[in-house]
Amino acid sequence: MNAFRIGICAGPGDVERAARVGYDYIELNLNDVLTLDESAYRDMAARMAKRALYAEVVSGMLPPGLPIVGPDVSARRLHEALDRSFDLAQALGAELILLDCEGARKLPSRFDPAMAWRQFGNFVRIVQSYAVRFDVKAALLPLRRSAADLLNHASEAGMICAMLQLDRVGVAASSYNMALEAESLRSLQRTGSLLWHVRTSNVLGNLPPKEGDGEDYERLFAALREMGYAGRVSCEAPCPDFEADAAAALERLRRAQAAV
Repeated sequence: MNAFRIGICAGPGDVERAARVGYDYIELNLNDVLTLDESAYRDMAARMAKRALYAEVVSGMLPPGLPIVGPDVSARRLHEALDRSFDLAQALGAELILLDCEGARKLPSRFDPAMAWRQFGNFVRIVQSYAVRFDVKAALLPLRRSAADLLNHASEAGMICAMLQLDRVGVAASSYNMALEAESLRSLQRTGSLLWHVRTSNVLGNLPPKEGDGEDYERLFAALREMGYAGRVSCEAPCPDFEADAAAALERLRRAQAAV
């Protein structure tokens, strides 16, 4: 039976609390880590080592406001950003870095979508070269239309990765974004072996999972198990009352996993 590792998207200051709750890993945003001074970074790294809770997955491949499509794309700025993010991902020991970055795929008015897709394809090839150089994997995370004009569906991400034939770039899927796009969980099966990471939350408000919240997490885990996925699943929703919300989320996801 496939075993899923359950993690949580959280900040650098949440390492101890996530470990106490019992998560298998923590998913950090690199932009949050980059705000730390050297002392705070060393403290975070020490707490991760002490608790054996590591940032196996990181997001925030690019800083806010840096586009990868449109007339203002700067190859120099993109390379500078990727140098920083991949270097930091490697230093953290991350195995996977996600391209999420709300706003980076928004198209300016009247910009040619065909040109944008060519720009996006070129960027993905650059990401492949960085992934090879830094010995990590990268994954494309589709986002709802309000956050990105390109790459809104997991099935699209799978098709792009397959057509470009890049062995270091795969697919990440968010059940929250899929639901907002009315994309069926069956789309995950179309990604096949290219599905490398999954995120989930309560769709109504992007809230942490909890008992009785009306969300069918068993259906997600059943779809993953049916396709042979045996990777990571992260709680992606913010946790205002971290330990209480994170504990309830972990309990609900573990129960859903055990049910299938």
